[in-house]
Amino acid sequence: MLKEAVSGQKPAGFNDAGLRPILPFWLDLPHCDIFSCIMPDILHQLHKGMFKDHTVKWAMNCVAGGDDELDRRFAAMPMHSEIRHFKKGISLVFQWTGTEYKNMEKVFLGVLAGSVHEDVMRAVRGLLYFIHYAQFETHTTTSLEALKVAWRQFHIYKYAFITYYNAKQAMPANYANFSGIPKLHRMDHYIQSIRLLGTADRYNTEGPERLHI
Repeated sequence: MLKEAVSGQKPAGFNDAGLRPILPFWLDLPHCDIFSCIMPDILHQLHKGMFKDHTVKWAMNCVAGGDDELDRRFAAMPMHSEIRHFKKGISLVFQWTGTEYKNMEKVFLGVLAGSVHEDVMRAVRGLLYFIHYAQFETHTTTSLEALKVAWRQFHIYKYAFITYYNAKQAMPANYANFSGIPKLHRMDHYIQSIRLLGTADRYNTEGPERLHI
């Protein structure tokens, strides 16, 4: 289909598949699996992507009172010298960094406790465990199995975000479209990447993130 489009033809279903008429440079390279070259990115795929951009939003929509209640709960968390205290909640934070994401992850289950259904808690816990294990600087068969278990737990309970949706506004069409989130799909390949190329922390983009202008 791609070769037909590049040659000027208009194959059926080309646009619907989200393709562009660009011939990949690696198409005819022998023994090339380009997808194995796409490395895990803990900052953008996990901390920012699956946690902050998706799971926090889904969980918040299961809390009666929504973002106001979540802000109140963050502000009520006891202070700790090694954890950022979100004294005004999180809805007024506009400049997020990896540090903020990780500090929010440390207390998020405690913030949600008692405000959402147990299955929502289980889904969030599965994701947080996955993020925790994915950051290991060394791995064993046991730790990779724990990573897989966390991944399965999230998938078993992820539909709780839809079942216990509790926001004031009606649920938007195509809400929590799990099959359409590339970052969620990418998590399924973390174990393979770690086995082939080493621990995911070596490919994390958080280090050079401060060099953004």
